[in-house]
Amino acid sequence: MIELKTAKKIDATTAPELDKQLKKYLADGEKELIINMEDTVYISSVGLRVFVSAQKKIRAAGEGSMVLCHVAPQIMEIFEVTGFSSVLNFEE
Repeated sequence: MIELKTAKKIDATTAPELDKQLKKYLADGEKELIINMEDTVYISSVGLRVFVSAQKKIRAAGEGSMVLCHVAPQIMEIFEVTGFSSVLNFEE
């Protein structure tokens, strides 16, 4: 199990690095990803796509999970408005 802490802002500047990290973990065979978002106060559409892309890879592999935790209310609202809250897994 890997726990990854996200940046304060997940945008066009920081999302590529997050995407790279997630892809590396999945390529290395990690099955359980915990994404700690306690410091994140902003997420752009680029950041949303990173999480959805990783989730699709996990589902395509047929095993494993990715859980986003400590998601601030304003960030959770973005996941809900975009419909991604039904695609991703969350934990308090």
